[in-house]
Amino acid sequence: MADPMQKEYPHPDQMEETELSLKDIYYVLLRNAKLIFWSVLITLIMTGVYSLWVPPLYTAHATIMIEEPSRGMNVFDMGFSNDMNRLNNEMQILKSRSMAESVIKDLWNSESRNHLYLFGTNRYEPEGLRKIVRKVLSFNFGEDEPLATYSGDIPDTLFGPSVIEFGSALEVSSQRNTNILSVSMSAVDASEATLLVNTLILNYQQRDIELHAGEIINLRSFLEEQVGHVNEDLSLAENKLREFQEAEQIFGLDQNAALLLKELTTIETEYFKLLAEENIAKERKKYFQQQLTQEEKTLSENLLNSINTRVYALRTEIASTESDMVRNASLYGEDHEMVRSGRAKIARLKEQLASQTKDLISRGMAVSDPLQFRQSMVDTVLAFEGQIASIQFRSAEYKKLVTQYNAQLNLLPAKSLKYARLERDRNVLAGTYLLMRQKLEEAKISQASQMGQVRIIDKAIIPVSRSKPKIKMNLILGLLLGMASGVGLAALREYLDNTVKTVEDIEKLHQHVLGIIPALHEDSKDKKKKITSIPWQREVQTIKRTIITKEDPKSPISEAYRSLRTSILYSSPDKPIKSMIISSPGPGEGKTTTTSNLAITFANMGKKTLLIDADLRHPVLHHVFDLEKSPGLTDYLTSATNDFSTLVKATEIKNLFVCTSGINPPNPSELLGSKKMSELIDSLEKDWDIILLDSPPMVAVTDATIVSREIDAMILVVHSGKTDKHSFQRTVNSLKTINVPLVGVVLNSVTSKNSYGSYYYYYQNYNYSHKDNKYKGLINI
Repeated sequence: MADPMQKEYPHPDQMEETELSLKDIYYVLLRNAKLIFWSVLITLIMTGVYSLWVPPLYTAHATIMIEEPSRGMNVFDMGFSNDMNRLNNEMQILKSRSMAESVIKDLWNSESRNHLYLFGTNRYEPEGLRKIVRKVLSFNFGEDEPLATYSGDIPDTLFGPSVIEFGSALEVSSQRNTNILSVSMSAVDASEATLLVNTLILNYQQRDIELHAGEIINLRSFLEEQVGHVNEDLSLAENKLREFQEAEQIFGLDQNAALLLKELTTIETEYFKLLAEENIAKERKKYFQQQLTQEEKTLSENLLNSINTRVYALRTEIASTESDMVRNASLYGEDHEMVRSGRAKIARLKEQLASQTKDLISRGMAVSDPLQFRQSMVDTVLAFEGQIASIQFRSAEYKKLVTQYNAQLNLLPAKSLKYARLERDRNVLAGTYLLMRQKLEEAKISQASQMGQVRIIDKAIIPVSRSKPKIKMNLILGLLLGMASGVGLAALREYLDNTVKTVEDIEKLHQHVLGIIPALHEDSKDKKKKITSIPWQREVQTIKRTIITKEDPKSPISEAYRSLRTSILYSSPDKPIKSMIISSPGPGEGKTTTTSNLAITFANMGKKTLLIDADLRHPVLHHVFDLEKSPGLTDYLTSATNDFSTLVKATEIKNLFVCTSGINPPNPSELLGSKKMSELIDSLEKDWDIILLDSPPMVAVTDATIVSREIDAMILVVHSGKTDKHSFQRTVNSLKTINVPLVGVVLNSVTSKNSYGSYYYYYQNYNYSHKDNKYKGLINI
């Protein structure tokens, strides 16, 4: 049966699980609203201060394209990686330390050296609020130190850190499905960021050109060295000829001797030209051989031996034809029909030789290395070998002619012979010098025409807006981070909170919840009342304010106490409960308040109710009901009086009587556990309808445990959000050990702040519409 005054509402446990879960989460967040608010506020403040403190960064962007490697021979394009690997290689080159060092050296040698943040020769000067924030956080309220000014070479102490800083500010990325790379650099100054990016891509492009022009650069270096040597020899020969002419007064030869000298000079010039070309070909062959692996070098030697065997006849025929052409040219001139036909025949033979050579190379390389680039490398080495062999055949024929003409020249008179030799040496060296100069200029032109594979699509321009910090984005992230931190702290707080808050916490110990009592909050008038600073007086004032069943019997909280009364009456249908003791695991959990309000509800029901203050250590009931403390229970138990009826005091409430504690005894446990106390309870049950005993907390002392063996029922009061779970568990276990008739637990002082909202929400449906309800609106719903 239910109390006729109680409306029928579903119990929280009967609510849908999803609704319960969401509502519980809502109330957990509501209970920790201040924590979340302060977390968000502090995070936003820190984010704002950080955004104002850090120097702004400007990012400049440039775009370059890496062209596809040509099918021809490219010394530095390794050929065995796909496009993605090739782009990754280029990206790593751009981000390499050597590239950063090259850029740093160029910047140091530029006019901007003493105006760059990178070198510490420029300083960020904030303005307005930024200036104030930076000075406060850095504790710098004086004048800044003067900036450094450098001259000469870059110091090692500055070079290394500058390279590292440059690399950390650089970002390189590839655009998908293209050969385009995006290069960006961030700096405090927009102009400096632009300068850094453009210097980098220009250095990168120049390095790419140098890498792809490696053979030409090597050849140019060789030719410059040879031109220097020939020029020295030519100067020496001219000096010797001039000295001889001045000494001997010989400035020419007779007509026959002059003609002989002219022929010898022409042939010897051609001979030395061939020797120069042979040296150039050998130098180029050496360069390409250095690019080959040891395995490829061995392969090229084997192929060369095989080719020499198979095309020996062609090479022999070419050599013979060139020898005939050289002799005919010396006898009949370069324009003679026999010379022209010889040249045409040599060209045809060389084409046949090249075709057979390539065919043999492709067969030999097919098994060892099918990659086109590596094959072309070996092909080039073998081609130079054939070119060198051809030059050697021709130079051998010219050497024979030189020997013949020298023999004729030796027939001249001694002075004419010496003059002819000096003139010949000068002319031959002059011809060789002109040839070497011509080759050097060709190499320079070829190097200048090299474009490489890097194309600059867009140079960096000065950015107009900063890239960092993004204040709006930072504040949004700070807001989200603050909310996440606040929710996380709230979850951690809930996890670490080891107090009893919900019905489930009680039911885990297989205890029945007799009632849920919402918390009573002070109204504005109560807050204005003067609260004493004396602890026990403050506690009495608090209890008096919470005797709500007397002050406002129609309030929702009074209804909760009546519901508790009903649950107690029907908790033992076989044996009516007449005597009960109310206690709590610890102090300050509301047992006296619950006892007082419960006694009033029983008295209002018409039952003759006796309320005994059995808390002999810390009695307060006499203050609650404005009664004299003595005489009381201790007077009867110590036999100071044998008439208990004289100790019973009437109250303002009909049917409610109170027996105060009396004088605080030195041995309360012995008095409460005495035979006289047991006989007193038995006799009182015959004269009274309901007997309630207010006892001390269970964890502190054993008084309540001793008395509980003599009464019909015991009720535990736990304070939601305050009672420790472990204390509650120990209390229940100790009561079970001595078989105390524990009929249930009262969950007291439930609010949305100390309990999950669903249980507290249960009582918000008890809204009574009466104008004089002074507690209306004071319940936290």
